[in-house]
Parts: sequence; structure tokens; C-alpha cells
Amino acid sequence: MKIEAGQTALVTGASRGMGVIMARALARRGVNLILAARSAPQLQQVAQELAAATGVKVDTVAVDLGDSAALTRLAEDLIARGGVDILLNNAGLESACRYDLADPAGIQQMIAVNLTGPMLLSRLLLPGMIARGRGHIVNIASVAGLMATPYEETYNASKFGLVGFSRALRLTAEDNGWPVGVSVICPGFMAGTGMYHDMQQGHGVSAPAMLGTVDAEQMGPALIRAIENNLPDVVLMKGAPRLSAALGVLAPRLYAWIMHTFKLAAPFKVVAQSKTSA
Repeated sequence: MKIEAGQTALVTGASRGMGVIMARALARRGVNLILAARSAPQLQQVAQELAAATGVKVDTVAVDLGDSAALTRLAEDLIARGGVDILLNNAGLESACRYDLADPAGIQQMIAVNLTGPMLLSRLLLPGMIARGRGHIVNIASVAGLMATPYEETYNASKFGLVGFSRALRLTAEDNGWPVGVSVICPGFMAGTGMYHDMQQGHGVSAPAMLGTVDAEQMGPALIRAIENNLPDVVLMKGAPRLSAALGVLAPRLYAWIMHTFKLAAPFKVVAQSKTSA
């Protein structure tokens, strides 16, 4: 779908991090924004900055993205206002831990925010896109949705699920001839902001040398590229993430050996151990 000035995008998780970067990329193309997250003050600050810098219309909605009833009300309000052209499901939670010590409520919350929320918003806003003859859904997953990592069971499950949902919905759209694109973006270790940056700041971890990091600002161009070229997926990670993902399916014992031998999950282990000792 060609991005044009005057279109409208709903961006979840837009109060900080990569959500702000991607919202800014859309605003620079003249797209009006509805920013959604839990923190009203942070949303207002982001909205003011983007509106002042680009001149687009920016609305905010403070909402718990793990609350299905709240998401339904949000979608119904957007539909009443004419719907959206772009749905960017970016909101996400991440928390490395030993699974035998994982909080059951935390498991449910992460699945609700990372997977159920995007699925519900897509279901509610998709019919309007089909009726208007245009639309694009972008789900922000993770490289952890392509390959498993220790200490990240719930996060892996939610992101594997989001990748699978995105691929399946795309196939359904193509099979029915819907004028709606579906893309999934899978970032790896992103430098500058986001979950890995938070891990760095809070626990002093660093990405494995053989993987390295990617500048988080690359999320903006990746988003635009995914929408305008109707890409199935975009993977933002150094090394060979697609090969590693394939290896996890074709040779799982070798994949596990590489993961443990080269300590590729070391940052997550550090975080998990800090929680165990706390």
C-alpha cells in the first residue's frame, strides 16, 4: 500500500522506545496518528513533539493493551470515526526469568499484550479496511519469534504466535483477494532504545559478539519498507537470523549446541539470575 498524507494509523506502545521511532516515520510521511499506551502523560508528550515537528494530527488514547474489553471499546470508537488505514501492533512486554519461578499472572499478561491484543485489534479493524479497499497491518514481533532462547519461554511463545498469526492472516488475505497487506517485523538486539537497551541499562549486559546490535532508528525505514512493498516480514539482526531459524527446525540438537556453546543467551541468563538472587 502506498503511504499517503492524510491516512490514519493506530500505533500501540507509542509512549516510548521503538513505538516513537515508528510513529515519527509515519508522521514524516503525513500520516495522522492515534497513539495508544498505558501512560497518558508520556503519550501526550510524544504527541506534542510529533505534531509540532510534522504538522500531522495526533490523538492519544490511554489504554491497557492487555484488556480485551478496553481494546474493543477503542476499536469501536475508531470505527465510528472512519477506521484506520494502518494498524501498527507494537506494544509488547518482555521479562527474562527461570520458568519454574515465573509469575502465573505475568504469563497471562504477557500473552494478552503481546499476542491476544494484536489479534483482537486486527480482527476488529480488518473489516473496515476491506470495505474501504485499502489497509495494512504490521505486527512487531522479534527474532525471538523465529528462534528459541533460554529464560524467555513466555516471550518466545507470544512472539512465535505473533509471527504465525501474521503469516496465516496474510495468506488468508491473499486467498480472498483482500486489499489489505500484512507484515511482521522481527528486530533482534536493537541499540539506542527498546527492550535490549533497558536490559543494558538495568543489568549491564551486552549482545553476544557474533550477533551484535542494530541501530533502533532502523525500525522507521523498516516499517515504511514493509508497508509500501507489502513485505511478508522484515528481520533486523546482524549475522544470519534466517539461517538460525531454519536450523532450529531442521537440526534442533545442533541449534541447541550452538546456543549453549557460544553463550548466545547470556544476556537473558544474567537478567534471570538477578531476579533469582533478589
